[in-house]
Amino acid sequence: MENGEKNRAIKLGLEDELAKDVARLYSWANVEGAPYRDFSMQRRLQHQQTLQVAAEKKREGPGNANDPENQAVAFDASTVDLPAIEASPPAHSEKAPTGNQIPSFQPEPSAPQEPLAPQVEVLSLPVAAVRARARPKSTELWSSPKSGEVRPVLAIYSLAGGVGRTTLCANLGRVLCSMGERILLVDASGSGLLPFYFGASDLRPGLRTFVAPGVNYSPLRVIGAEEVTGDWLRGDVRSAMLDSSRIIFDLGPASMSVLPEIFGMCTAILIPLLSDLNSILSIPRIEASLNRVQAKGIKIPSPFYVFNQFDAQNTMDQQARDLVVQQCGERLLPLTIHHGAEVAEAIASRMTVADHAPDSVITHDYMELATWLRRVDPARSTVRWSEQ
Repeated sequence: MENGEKNRAIKLGLEDELAKDVARLYSWANVEGAPYRDFSMQRRLQHQQTLQVAAEKKREGPGNANDPENQAVAFDASTVDLPAIEASPPAHSEKAPTGNQIPSFQPEPSAPQEPLAPQVEVLSLPVAAVRARARPKSTELWSSPKSGEVRPVLAIYSLAGGVGRTTLCANLGRVLCSMGERILLVDASGSGLLPFYFGASDLRPGLRTFVAPGVNYSPLRVIGAEEVTGDWLRGDVRSAMLDSSRIIFDLGPASMSVLPEIFGMCTAILIPLLSDLNSILSIPRIEASLNRVQAKGIKIPSPFYVFNQFDAQNTMDQQARDLVVQQCGERLLPLTIHHGAEVAEAIASRMTVADHAPDSVITHDYMELATWLRRVDPARSTVRWSEQ
């Protein structure tokens, strides 16, 4: 008993120190008040403590019924009654890399070079809904008349805070870049935090370029704005899209006014979830918001859901997953992003997990997700050869 309490105290102490480091980083970067949160494992530790207390009280007997600790219960999917969902129609560090590490990015301009493509197992995952989607009527934002390329556009979207949306956007873009794609990350969340995952030391709008030292990856570009508007989307973002093979939008509360326009050019929508009620109860609201866009005559793809910070050995996480399967069916991806301290450590170091811990389980999860995305939403080309 005493050893368990001592171990929990040590874990909480480490998390507190990490949280302070992140707070100092944000204070130094002058981005106080940014909406991104949930940088540590404190939420999960609290859940684990609740389960442990409940188990201990069960062993000790009923005790005092008025004791609040005796009233703590774990997540129980059977007690949650969600409204039915109407399915949408298909519609960086400066250190040089060593060994097998995935090198970190640096904000230095560089000419595109031949990329290296890591070997990743291709998963057999649901693709029918993506293949059946309808293309938007207007294509000028995601295709170039000069090259004939059709550029995949991914929206990472959520109405629940703290689900790891920006972290997912940065790491997925980072891995896709290592697979040979020319990635543009569009920070339409209003937070401006995406550049910090690639070693940036200041907060400023506009188009920024980051390159990985010592390898042949194409530069990864990030574009943001002080205010997300239609003029910015049709001007600066459109121009940057023409030189990219895949575009990933990080969508937050600041992008609500342009959501129909962004969804109208998307070829895929990915929604991260946590195994908590706040995240799960947001699913009907998300589906309703997408249906409202479709009601305006805008054709959009059906969204896919993916669990973030997931622990397959945790009963609460499994119950949450079963509940979402009932609501979303095959639109909930069978793969998950595992929970691990590497995420918070990477953020505190201004790096992606792929750079901070290239051999970690979480990095492998991101590589599997990137492989699935390339399979269901590949970059296509309609360029024809011509006789001279």
